[in-house]
Amino acid sequence: MMSLRSYAHTDVGNVRPENEDSFLRNDIHQLYAVADGIGGLPAGGQASQLAVATLEKIFTSHAAGHKLNYPRILAEVNDQVFRLGRILSPQFGIGSTLTFAHITGVKLNIGHVGDSSALRLRSKHLEQLTRDHTIENEMKDRAARGEPMAMLMENRNALTRCIGQPPPLEAECTSHTLLPHDRYLLCSDGISRFLSPAEIADILGAAEEPEAAARRLIARANELGGLDNSTAVVLFCD
Repeated sequence: MMSLRSYAHTDVGNVRPENEDSFLRNDIHQLYAVADGIGGLPAGGQASQLAVATLEKIFTSHAAGHKLNYPRILAEVNDQVFRLGRILSPQFGIGSTLTFAHITGVKLNIGHVGDSSALRLRSKHLEQLTRDHTIENEMKDRAARGEPMAMLMENRNALTRCIGQPPPLEAECTSHTLLPHDRYLLCSDGISRFLSPAEIADILGAAEEPEAAARRLIARANELGGLDNSTAVVLFCD
């Protein structure tokens, strides 16, 4: 029987006035999440907090250990944040990324909107299990299909999808098989945008405990300038 160790940590960084990241670590339901309030929109912290609170409320209303309808759950989370945005910011709305991992048996089920990441370290190989929903990636997809494309470089990291937008929500849901010795990281882009994949792999691989990995990833992001909030949820499969 595989066992799981987890730890979650977040930090405001060196530049931002407040931490608009939120995380969820629920070992009973084996549900883990990172949400990052959208910069440039108001109430990012409230958006990310509501996203993870709604997610946890929905999951804990079901028995633990069972696969659920993840697209429907993400749509419900989106609706809740969208409604709050109509109140707090009628003109612009509010928004957050949301990436969660839910473990059922030997499956890691991922739900994802935005540019927070789910990463897996397996046999010293780091793989990103999510795709950033950014203008840059959308343009690459269009180019691959032979469609015309134009992109201003300063806009390349802008999100094309987030939680809190008018429905319907286009979410990404995938499922992966857990193996012993796998190590997983859910993180905001305060980590994934500043640390190289090689450095993330080294930190995840070297740590004895999930706590050491999470704290080192965030400390390293701050050493590199701490230009954004940073959040890490780390899972070790034994």
